[in-house]
Amino acid sequence: MYERFVSYIEYRGVEIPDRGILAGPVCPVRPMIEAGQFRRGDMGWDNAHFPLDYRLLMQEGIPGIIARASVPRDDLPVAQQMYRELIVQYWSRIRDYIRQHGEAAQARAADQPWDAARLNRIAENCLALTRQAPETFEQGLQLFWFIWRLRSSFTSCIGRMDVHLRALYERDVPQRISREDALALLCELWEKLNEVYAGDTLMNLMVGGVDADGQDVSSDLSVLILEATMRVAKPEPHINVRIHAGSRADFLDAAARLVAMGQGQGVLYYDENIIPSLVRRGIPLEYARQYANDGCTEITFDGLSGIWFYQMESVKSLELALFRGQENPSTPFAPFTKWAHFQKPGVYRTRLTLGHDSGDFAQMTSFDEVYAAFLDQYGYQIDRYMDVLAAQVLENADEDLHHTSPIVAGLNENALDVGVDPMRGGWAVPNYQLLSGSIPTLADALYAIQEGVFARGLCTMAELIHALSVDFEGHEDLRLALKRLPKFGNDIDGVDRLAADLAAFFCQRVENYPTPLGIKPLPGIYNIDFNTFAGSIGATPDGRKGGELICEHYSPTPGNAKNGPTAVIQSAAKADLQRGCASSPLYLVLPRGLGAVDARMIGQMIKSCGEAGLPVVSISIYDRSVLEDAMLHPEKHEDLVVRVWGFNARFIDLDEGLKHHVMSRIL
Repeated sequence: MYERFVSYIEYRGVEIPDRGILAGPVCPVRPMIEAGQFRRGDMGWDNAHFPLDYRLLMQEGIPGIIARASVPRDDLPVAQQMYRELIVQYWSRIRDYIRQHGEAAQARAADQPWDAARLNRIAENCLALTRQAPETFEQGLQLFWFIWRLRSSFTSCIGRMDVHLRALYERDVPQRISREDALALLCELWEKLNEVYAGDTLMNLMVGGVDADGQDVSSDLSVLILEATMRVAKPEPHINVRIHAGSRADFLDAAARLVAMGQGQGVLYYDENIIPSLVRRGIPLEYARQYANDGCTEITFDGLSGIWFYQMESVKSLELALFRGQENPSTPFAPFTKWAHFQKPGVYRTRLTLGHDSGDFAQMTSFDEVYAAFLDQYGYQIDRYMDVLAAQVLENADEDLHHTSPIVAGLNENALDVGVDPMRGGWAVPNYQLLSGSIPTLADALYAIQEGVFARGLCTMAELIHALSVDFEGHEDLRLALKRLPKFGNDIDGVDRLAADLAAFFCQRVENYPTPLGIKPLPGIYNIDFNTFAGSIGATPDGRKGGELICEHYSPTPGNAKNGPTAVIQSAAKADLQRGCASSPLYLVLPRGLGAVDARMIGQMIKSCGEAGLPVVSISIYDRSVLEDAMLHPEKHEDLVVRVWGFNARFIDLDEGLKHHVMSRIL
């Protein structure tokens, strides 16, 4: 395995930039994918969806990590001693690689006297990092860039950068460099991140919040990170903002200004609505306070956990219930892609378990009977996914299977000190999650049965199932009548309370499953593949035709929210979303140009969402006419950035389905 890692580093090569001071390989991902040359280093297990312990990296530096793993421990089992030796091998090779950059910069400085000052500065930083922990802010950024880029051929999660680099920043600014100098360094890093890749990249960076002791961590560096994001105005990194009662006013103001830019940057996480729910689920308070997010929006614990998550299809569960454990015969199985330019279309096939018959819905005579039978199917599907999750728990505990990458292990104190694999007890927090999004679309469909079939008599259950089986062909009047029924997102209690009950059922089912080894998986009302799922779901009772949009996470189905953002917030607030502590986001997409959508208004909305008890909120602001023009003339809108789910991307890079989804969810 070590030989393959050496080959991987050599493949990276030594890269000294022509401008700026951050050395190290960029290795853009997209050209490699397009050319069929994309390769991953075989370095042990690492799904790259969680942040490393960059706190430890900044405090110890590479020499400290090597020294710590080199302390003789003859009292340890041989396997653990060997794991520590492997960490030393890997990190020694990384140190040598950084030294190569320092020496290359020195050599170039000798050949290019007109650029010697900049090149010598690069050399000084790189060579210093081979001897000691970083002593300046720019050395901290340089070390982060090396380790982040070596961790994965693709990209990876970033975590709480403002916490880990704060001491270096405050040591330097304004004593050694100006605030503007520090901002320029961040902007240089941001530009490099965008060169690597832009889109669904896992590059989530969390700022603000509290520390392990409950004290506010928002600082001038936190504000500067937000300002760098506004200045660069590109998709990377994805900025996430933790807010609590003690957050600094200038930090909150910067967050509101970032959100008001309208690119979906600055996803909001509310400490008071997240931390207590994590504690109730068994996470120790000091660890819960250190939460961050993974490569999308799921909760992880900064430097304290990995993450394994699964997501199931809630709306498809209703289809299987109505068709007695089988799929709707008219399901379109529409092809999908995430990226328009370099992915071939594929067809998603459900990962639910076919064959479970929860009853003959055509013969049911009350909504209570329908609802109980659906919950039987939904509960069955949840349990089957939990079976898979439980098997993953046992697989991860098997010492003869996968081992965590020594790069990851080198930033884990238990691995450094006693050779415990992070996957097998090295992390402070075991982090397994089951997610079930699109519950509002499911609620719309079930409410249509309750109201349309049993309250208004628009059709019988048998007639409804037949209409669904033919995708409403020949039943357009019925479809339109069902579509006009109340929908989630308009502050209508009937459908909103039904959605809340479904969310509670899901969370309770996950919580009550007897997972092995004492693991307590986190439930989440969340789904990253809503667009993928939609193409493989047939017609539904809410008047939706097969393949049409379903909602993302705990948000209204696109096009259904008619009463504005306040009504959407009130609909969402009726559910106990805090219980879905893996992540239960609400997405709000506001129209630009209709009223004063400015930082002050966004600031008030940020406050209102927190007071309503929502845990995670994403606010985007788009001009529909600009999006429509970008559909027709993509070459004119190469800098148009939108929020997709856990990431931002250039609008023109998305496939047609995601483009229409983004446009359809504008309130």
